[in-house]
Amino acid sequence: MSPPTVLVLGGGIAGLTTAHALRALRPDLDVVLLEARTELGGNVRTLHRDGCTVELGPDAFLNRPGDAEALCHTLGLGATLLAPDGASAGVMVAHRGGMLPLPDGLALGMPRSVTQLASTRLLSPLGKARAAMDLFLPDARVADESVGAIVGRRFGREVKHNLVEPLIGGIYGGDLDELDAAVVMPMFANVRGSLIRALARTPRPTGGSPMRAPGGGLDGVVRALAESLGDDRIIRGVAARSIARNGRGWRVTVDGAHLDADALVLATPPDAGRALLETAAPALAEQLGTFRLRPALTVVAAFARDELTLPRSSGVLIPRGAPEPLGALSAVTFVDRKWPGRVAEHLTVVRAAFRPASAADWIPRSDDAIAAHALEALRVLLALPAPRWTEVERFEAGTPSPTVGHIDRAARCREAARALGGLSIVGAAVDGPGLAGCIRGATQAAAAIVAGLG
Repeated sequence: MSPPTVLVLGGGIAGLTTAHALRALRPDLDVVLLEARTELGGNVRTLHRDGCTVELGPDAFLNRPGDAEALCHTLGLGATLLAPDGASAGVMVAHRGGMLPLPDGLALGMPRSVTQLASTRLLSPLGKARAAMDLFLPDARVADESVGAIVGRRFGREVKHNLVEPLIGGIYGGDLDELDAAVVMPMFANVRGSLIRALARTPRPTGGSPMRAPGGGLDGVVRALAESLGDDRIIRGVAARSIARNGRGWRVTVDGAHLDADALVLATPPDAGRALLETAAPALAEQLGTFRLRPALTVVAAFARDELTLPRSSGVLIPRGAPEPLGALSAVTFVDRKWPGRVAEHLTVVRAAFRPASAADWIPRSDDAIAAHALEALRVLLALPAPRWTEVERFEAGTPSPTVGHIDRAARCREAARALGGLSIVGAAVDGPGLAGCIRGATQAAAAIVAGLG
C-alpha cells in the first residue's frame, strides 16, 4: 500500500515549514511542494552584495513564543542566530522635518507610566496631559475594536498619531482604525480600564530585543527547509490552475497535467487561493477573499561609510500624513546600526520601506524612478551623498493587515477547510503576523494533517 500523498501549494516560509514538519512527523509521507515562481521563500528575499547581507522583505522573526527559533535550531542554524545591536536599539520618529527618539520602554508605542512621556518632544504638554487621563477614564471597551479606537480613546490623538501609529503602522502596513486590536495587542484582550496600569503590572521582557535572525540571512532558512524536503519533492515554476475533489482526496490541475493527493495545503496568497477554490469550494473561496495582503516596496541604498554618519539608532519611523516626499515611506532601517556584522566596513547601508498605499502607486514604475524618490525622501532627514549602489524589490502581496474581526474570520476559514476534508489553509494572511506566525501556523497545520491521515 502506497503512503499517503500531501500536496503543498506555495513555496514561501509557510508552505516550506508545513512540508518540513509533515516529513518530520511522518517520514513515510509522500510530500510534494508546488511553487509558481522559480525562487522559493515567498517574501523572504535576502540581498548579498558587496560584502553586505540585507533583507529586502522581513528582516527578523520574534523569538516568542519560540516556534521560529526552535525551527532554526532544528535546521542547524541555531548557533548563527543574531539579535539586533543593543547599542543602537533605540528608534527615532520623523517629526517636523527632523528626527526625535521614541521614548524607551514603551509597549507598542504605549506608555507603562506617565513619567515615560515627561521629556519627549513628540508630544505637546496638552498631549501628555491627555495621555495621563488614561489613569482616570472609565472603561468603555466594546467587542471587536480597532487599535485606533482603543488607543485614541485611552490616550488621545497625539499618542495615537506620534507614538503608536508609526510603530504599529510600520509593522502591519495598515490604518490603526482598521487593525484588529485582538491580534495586534492581545495583552489587552481582558483589560478593563487603564492601559497604563495594566502595562505597569506586566513584567517587562528581559534579555534584550525579542527579534532574531540567522547571521547569514533569512534565505538560509529557506535553503535549509528546501534541503530537508529534497529537490525531487519540489516543483518550481509551475502554477496550479484549478482544484477539484477526487474521491476522498484532491486533484490539482497544472499545465497539461494533474496532481492527485490525499491531503492538500494552500500556502498561497489569499487571492490566489480564492481563485483556485472558486469552483470546488465557493463558500471557502469567498471567505479567503476577506483577508488582505497589502503591496510592499523596498529600496536599499549603500553609501561610502566615510561620507555618511547615521544617528545611533536602528532606524526611523515615519508617521502617517507626513508631507511628501517623506510621506511615501513608512520606515527606514539603518542596517549597519541594527545589524553591524552584516555590512562591509567601507559601507553604510540604509533600507527604506514604502507605505502600502504609496507602494501600490510606485510598483509599476522603473527601478531608477523608485530609487530616486526614496533618496529624495531620505534627504528630508539625512544629508545623503551619492549612493554607491541601490536595489529595489517589489512585493505585490507583501504585508498582512489583520482587520477587525480577523481572529474569528481565520477560525471560520480553517474550520471550513477542515470540514471539506483533507484541506488546510496556512500563510501570513491567516496565521500572521510575521514569520513567527507563519511558522507556528504551519507547524500546527502539519500536526492536524498527520492526525487526520491516521
